[in-house]
Amino acid sequence: MAANKIEKHKKNTRIFHWLHLITFIIMLWTGFSLFYPWTNVLGMTFGSLRNAAFIHKYLGWFYVILPIIYVSWNFKLFSNFFKTISTFTPEDKKWLSILGGYLHPIIKADEVPPQGKYNAGQKLLGWIIIVFSILLGLTGLIMFYYASFPGLLVRIAIMIHVFCGTFLGAAVIVHFYLAAINPTSNKELGTMLGSGMIDEDYVKHHNALWYEELKK
Repeated sequence: MAANKIEKHKKNTRIFHWLHLITFIIMLWTGFSLFYPWTNVLGMTFGSLRNAAFIHKYLGWFYVILPIIYVSWNFKLFSNFFKTISTFTPEDKKWLSILGGYLHPIIKADEVPPQGKYNAGQKLLGWIIIVFSILLGLTGLIMFYYASFPGLLVRIAIMIHVFCGTFLGAAVIVHFYLAAINPTSNKELGTMLGSGMIDEDYVKHHNALWYEELKK
């Protein structure tokens, strides 16, 4: 912990985060162009829908394999992350009930409960990314080897794949807004850029429980 700065994310985590995010954005872009007719024009940015389909089809392997490599090489980091997002406290439940105060005064939030290294919304997002990415990978495999599976299963896989991709895309947009644009929390972006450090005062206010742990 440097003077007035606290490291929130290690270098390997930051590299993985951006590689996986960029991969997902390309997958989302190409996927939308293939499934939703009104977005076909998106596929033309790759020359043609055929090219978009090719990119989506094979980049999907990278999207699945990259997390496996990251977890294998950084198992302790991932274990700590998984343990953190799997622990929901009464404070987390209260945070979720008021949506972290981001919609105040629409949802009244006079006081936001203290949070750990990740707030309840970030924990929930972590689970959404893990579960939905696994579903995207499994359904993607069924679609990739469609000739080896019953037609009904393939059709179900397609619908699940599209739903997960669309929902995860919406979740990423909300995440980007809160981490990079919202004035009360946009310092979070810095934890995934550069040195991965964040202001100590910010941690005191937004991650009070984690700050107490660091000071012990």
